[in-house]
This record gives sequence, structure tokens and C-alpha cells, in this order.
Amino acid sequence: MNNPAPFNLPEIGKRLRTIRAYQRKTQSAMAKELGISLSHYSKLEIGIGGMSRGLAFALCRQFEVPEQWLLYGEGEQPDLAAMTAKNTSKPAAPVVAPQPISEDIIAKIVDIIEQEDIKPLANQISTAMGISRSRAIAMLVKEKLRNEDEKGQN
Repeated sequence: MNNPAPFNLPEIGKRLRTIRAYQRKTQSAMAKELGISLSHYSKLEIGIGGMSRGLAFALCRQFEVPEQWLLYGEGEQPDLAAMTAKNTSKPAAPVVAPQPISEDIIAKIVDIIEQEDIKPLANQISTAMGISRSRAIAMLVKEKLRNEDEKGQN
């Protein structure tokens, strides 16, 4: 990017909305593709968020638009309809069937959940991380199963 002019974030936001409309994606999907939070992406679209050079580069690369157009509005608007058609013509990822869960694993999960220290710890994690208690329990179960596997391999 050779143009030293500062970014005009409201104008970039308009161009991002245009790209997203052609891509038929939600703000959440766009944010996920870029590896940023939904809040950050939403702010970009309304022109109040900050944008690093790295994010600008990622946006241009991800959506195959010229940097000068996205960042400064210079040049012709790219043919977004053609880009969208090209991006949607890619074959879908193969669906992988879930692996069956053995009775042994289910019994271990139940044993872990019934341990006295799990629920208070899950409550603390839930509060600290702002997640549901069931999600915190799932994290603890996963960690305990992983630890058991590592002990069994040693």
C-alpha cells in the first residue's frame, strides 16, 4: 500500500457491507473468516472500529479485492458477483460421521460429573469466563479425560 492517506473508516465500512451482501454472509461469518470478534467486525462496518494494516491486508486477501479500492475507494469496484460465484462453486467439505462413544467413556464422564469438587469448580469457571455452567463442566470433563489418557499412555 503506497497511499499514505489515513483510512476513511465509514467509507471502508460501506465497502465491507457491499462485499458481505454479495457474499450473502452474516457479520458473524465474516468475523469468523477474518479471525476477529463479531463486535470488532460490526464496528468496522459502521466505521468506528480500528483497523490495522494487517487486518486491512487480510480483508483484501480473503475477499479478493484490491487494497486501493477497499481502503481508499480508488479504482473501479471489483466484480463482486463473479468473485462470489467463484467462491461458492468450491466443493463443500466432506461430512465426517461422528465416532461412536463407548460405554466405558460414558461411565467415565458420569463418574467425573458426580465428583464433589466438579460442580463448585465449574461454578467458579462459569463466573470467571462468563460461560454457562454446563459448558464449564464439559471443559472440566474433557480435561480430566485427557489427563487420564496421558496417565494411561505413560
